[in-house]
Amino acid sequence: MLKRFVRSIFPLTLAISTAALAADPARPLPISAHNCYAENRADNPRLTEALALGIDNIEIDLGWDEAEKRLFIGHDASPRPGIAYPRVETSLIPALEAHWKTPRPDGAPTVLTIDCKTGKPEAVRQFKDLLDAHPYWFSSAPKSTDSPLTVRRLTVCFSGSEAAKDAYDALIPSGGTYRAFRDRVIGAGARYEDDVATYIPEPSTPYHRFLAFHWGAVERGGPALAREWTAADADRLRALASLAHRRGFRVRLYSLNGHTGALGGSYRFADDEAARLRWAACAAAGVDWIAGDEYREMVDSLRACIPGAARP
Repeated sequence: MLKRFVRSIFPLTLAISTAALAADPARPLPISAHNCYAENRADNPRLTEALALGIDNIEIDLGWDEAEKRLFIGHDASPRPGIAYPRVETSLIPALEAHWKTPRPDGAPTVLTIDCKTGKPEAVRQFKDLLDAHPYWFSSAPKSTDSPLTVRRLTVCFSGSEAAKDAYDALIPSGGTYRAFRDRVIGAGARYEDDVATYIPEPSTPYHRFLAFHWGAVERGGPALAREWTAADADRLRALASLAHRRGFRVRLYSLNGHTGALGGSYRFADDEAARLRWAACAAAGVDWIAGDEYREMVDSLRACIPGAARP
C-alpha cells in the first residue's frame, strides 16, 4: 500500500530523490533518534541501539544536578529523588569516544542533538568545557562574519532552553570557536502558517544553523489529527525543506511514531502505516532528519524505500 501510494502521489519527486541517493550512496538515512537515553536506569541501551543501527542524529537531553554540580542525562531539568539517570561521564562520553574512533561506512558525521533542559549558567559552562576538552571530536566554526564549518566526526546541534543557547553564545568571544550550533524550534503549540516562508524569515548565521519543526507545521494539528496524506501535503513538506536548505539550515521534523506513546498524543499517528508513509514522504522531500522513537522500524522502512541507503 505504501509503495503504491508513493508512486501515485509524488512519483517525480521520489524518482529524483532516489536517483540522487543512488548516485551518492554516502548519504545516511535521514533519521533522528528521539530521546536517546534510558529512563530510570544508569546504563543506556537506547544509545547503544541507535549507534549500532547507524542512525545519523542522536538526541540527548541534559539536566543539571545542583547538589553534585554536574550534568546528567534525562528529560528533567533537575534530578528527581529515587530516579536513576545515565551519567554523562560514564554513559555518553565513552560511547562518543568509541564512535569517534570508528568511522562510519558512509563517511558522514553524526549529529549530536543536545536538548538542554536547564538554562543554569554553570550547566552551560560545563557543557562548553566538555566540548572544548575534545576539540578533534566536534565540528567547529569561528565566531566571525566569515564562518566556514570544519566538519569532524560529531556535529553538535544545541537545542532546548533558549537561555542555554544564549549563554553558550555569550561564552564564545568574537573570533573564538563554536563547537555547538543552535537551532530554532517551531514546536507543537506554534501557529500553523499557510505560507511556510513565515517559519523561516531569515537566513542561517554562523551560530544558528539548524531548524526543528513539530509535524504540526506540515499537517495542521500534528500526528494526532493527521488525515489522508495528499499531494498538497507533499508539496508543502517539500517547500518547507527546500526553503530551509536555500537559507542555509538543516532540518529536523519531530516526532513521527506509529505505535509508541499515547494514542492521540502529539507524537503518534493513528497506526504504523500512517507513520511509514510520512517517513517515506520526508525522505522524498529531502528532509535531513525524521525524529522518532521506533529506531529499528524507521531504519528498516527507509532502507527498503531508498536505493543505496547506507548501512552501519
